[in-house]
Amino acid sequence: METIDILQETVDYIEERLKTDITADELSKFSGYSVYHLYHLFRTNIGMSLFSFITKRRLLHALYETQSGEKLISVCLNYGFDTHAGFYKAFKRQFGCSPTRYLQIRQVSRPKRYNLREELMVMLTQAQVRQKINNNWDIKPISSIENGEVADKKLYHLFHINDQYIFKAGKNISDIMTHIQIARFLNAKGIQVSSPVTTRKGEDFIITNDGYEILLNKVIGKTLSTEERYVNNRIEIGKQYGIAIGYLHQALNLENYELDVPTNNIVDTMINWALPETKLYMKQWEVNLPEEFYNDCTDHFRRLVAGLKKQVVHRDIHPSNIIFNKEKVSGFIDFEISERNVRIFDPCYCATGMLSEAELVENGYEHWLDLFKGIMTGYHAICPLTVEEKQSIIYIIYSIQCVFIAWLGDKEEYRKLSHTNRKMLYWLYQNKNKIQLIIDNL
Repeated sequence: METIDILQETVDYIEERLKTDITADELSKFSGYSVYHLYHLFRTNIGMSLFSFITKRRLLHALYETQSGEKLISVCLNYGFDTHAGFYKAFKRQFGCSPTRYLQIRQVSRPKRYNLREELMVMLTQAQVRQKINNNWDIKPISSIENGEVADKKLYHLFHINDQYIFKAGKNISDIMTHIQIARFLNAKGIQVSSPVTTRKGEDFIITNDGYEILLNKVIGKTLSTEERYVNNRIEIGKQYGIAIGYLHQALNLENYELDVPTNNIVDTMINWALPETKLYMKQWEVNLPEEFYNDCTDHFRRLVAGLKKQVVHRDIHPSNIIFNKEKVSGFIDFEISERNVRIFDPCYCATGMLSEAELVENGYEHWLDLFKGIMTGYHAICPLTVEEKQSIIYIIYSIQCVFIAWLGDKEEYRKLSHTNRKMLYWLYQNKNKIQLIIDNL
């Protein structure tokens, strides 16, 4: 039996016994793993500790039963909380507000069974990756395999091979096909993008039970570190990013009718989903933005954003997807979720990606304004911004934050990132005049 199946049985066992006193030794015996290894598997695969998982499941069930009419004190005791105060503290730590306030803000559904195969991808070992490459691709002998950092283990895993290739295993076949078509399109125009190494059978990738496996050529160079971006020459470094995005957009705009990518209705996404969800989460976590903010965003998206210039954009162009070599941008990676959208989305997204690192650097938030100025100056030099685009930049930035806040929600594995994005949105609103002044002076 695979590890993921054993973990699923353990999770199901927990779910059936949430009203009992569950111990680590009990779960160790049930799963056949040592307590230490079981702790490690939960942290690695589910993104939280074993008992954090149990506590969260108890809180969700207790909340649902309370909404359904059960007395709160009885529910607390049934799910192992000795006092109402203990339940309150655990709930506020998990969800940012009291149970009463949460129920005032949100309608609660019956907790769904936690399905690991839906939530996660099966993690490959380095030995398995070596065997798969040897069986399917003709490349030089593998001298090194290193696990790569990924933003979402639910969607894909990657490995660095010989520092020349990237082996990627993912779920969404249509996404990797989007990347492949754009990579070929851009490589033909002289813009370096990670492209597939064909298999012995002449295929771009292999279809598996879980999705796909692909071997990609690496773009020569490396991503800049947070320190490299923030410490010196921030405006000039920002310009390099903005100029590169501008040239990328010029290439993608020449014959974009040939590129089969979805169209994102950013106005509908913002007004009907991201903004209302953000309002709920900001209230829930007591990060109070005035009603004026939400009304202003709604009005501006309806009035101006709907008419902005659209084209094929990268869509996920955070700084880690832009490669530098010898102090210049040498290429791009990860076009899986490219789409047609307003063109200023990409420089705005790159800028917010840098803002998410601001907490790591002394005076990072204030220093970010230099990076933002550089990005927009560089982009404007290649793709001149219209008056309407300049008026809309701050709102596109708001929308990026709202989408992140809504999507991250209360997911345990993104707890810290959720907090960062709520803080970012509040800071952006508080500093909108400084940001707009930079834009007006382009």
